[in-house]
Amino acid sequence: MSSLMDRMQQWEAEQRDCASPPVVMDCEHAALVLSQHAEHGPRCRQYLAALARVSTVLD
Repeated sequence: MSSLMDRMQQWEAEQRDCASPPVVMDCEHAALVLSQHAEHGPRCRQYLAALARVSTVLD
């Protein structure tokens, strides 16, 4: 079983590239991606995927 820090490091590595296809994420993961990519704008696929995930949960 991996710790939260291990998962966060893995997520950061996977989500580093704004143009790469987003990975399906849970709410914790989406929050991390939102914080990392918040200032990247509407062309950042990672930010848009995380925002969509959080928005789906809030509906």
